[in-house]
This record gives sequence, C-alpha cells and structure tokens, in this order.
Amino acid sequence: MILPALIGLAMAAPAAAQDTPSDLRDLVGARAAGAEGALASRGYVNVRTQAGDDRKWTYWWNERRKICLSVAVVNGRLVAITPTPAPDCRPGPSTLPGPVGAPVASGRSDEIRFERGASSATRRGVITGYETMTYWLDVRPGQMLTVSMQSQNRSAYFNITAPRADQALFNGSASGNRYRGRAGVSGRYKIEVYLMRNAARRGEVARYTLDVGAHR
Repeated sequence: MILPALIGLAMAAPAAAQDTPSDLRDLVGARAAGAEGALASRGYVNVRTQAGDDRKWTYWWNERRKICLSVAVVNGRLVAITPTPAPDCRPGPSTLPGPVGAPVASGRSDEIRFERGASSATRRGVITGYETMTYWLDVRPGQMLTVSMQSQNRSAYFNITAPRADQALFNGSASGNRYRGRAGVSGRYKIEVYLMRNAARRGEVARYTLDVGAHR
C-alpha cells in the first residue's frame, strides 16, 4: 500500500506545487481525515464527492473568498489541492475551465477514429487563453482507455467525461496528464484540453501532443 501512495503523490506533485494555494500547501500529503478537518477550520465547506478507480475527489467551497477547490485523495492521503472554476462546487454539471463571469472561447472539436487495424492515435494542437479543444472517441465497455498528454506549458491539462455523465471521470489538473482505466459504459467519451485559469487569464499558449488508445 505504501508504494502506490508514493506513486500517486509523485504524479500529483507538479500540479500541486504549481496550483495549490500557498496557505494550503501544508495539507498536501496529509491524511485525509485531518486535512479535511483543517480545510473546514479554514472556512471551506465540502459540497460534493466524486469517485474514480483509484482515488476520489472532493470539492470545497469558501464563501468568503469565493474559491472552489478540487481535492484529490489516494490511499487516504491528500495528493493534490487545486483551484477549479466556481461552478464545479455546485451540485449540478461542471462547466468549461475558466473564471466565472468571463467569456469562454468556443471550443473546437475533433472525432478520433483509429486507422484500420490500429488501437491508438496521436493528435497535436495549440490552445490559447480560454480556448479549449475537445476530442470525441467511441469506446466499448470493458476496453482499456488510455490518454496521455505532453505540453511545454505546465498549466495545460485534460479532463475525460463518460457518455451521458454530468461530471468528469478524470480531472487532469488534480491527477496529472496520464490516465488509464476500463470503460464502464459504451459511447462517445469526451477528452477536453484546456489551460488552468491562471494561465488562461494571462493569454498563455500551450502546444500539446495527445496520445489516445482503446485496447481490449
């Protein structure tokens, strides 16, 4: 159990170091029970929980500061605390990454279809500021879905949303830019590439390479 926890902490470290609010960095790596109590004592309220294959995410809202946090927990420890758009702290569906009240650029989209006999594909692209790029991939239940992304901009991430789901099953800003998991349902999975709010606000550019696979 110790080794998976260390791996989870290592994967989350780049995102945590860059995006965790300075007054909460002492909680990264702490046991969830104590850390969640500390969040509550600092004015945050747990509004919802989302479970994944190997981790869970809790969303915390600070009414006074108008801040929403996504908190990733692996093996009972906090591995990442990441600011996320305020609508993500509502019970309903989350929104595109971007500050509340600011315009979000219309995202482009692309259907990923594998070449005959292939089970993976690579896409390259560029996003700027609040732009997003959405990829759609048809996946059958039980297939192993793998997605990884490389970018020179450390604020570039991707989310994955299953068909007919209101919430992302994978949040890259909390878990890093590598995903592997079996598809629970069939249909079109959405992979959305975006810049974190701090980088989007500055109009930063992210060039990226996205590798996507669906294997038996």
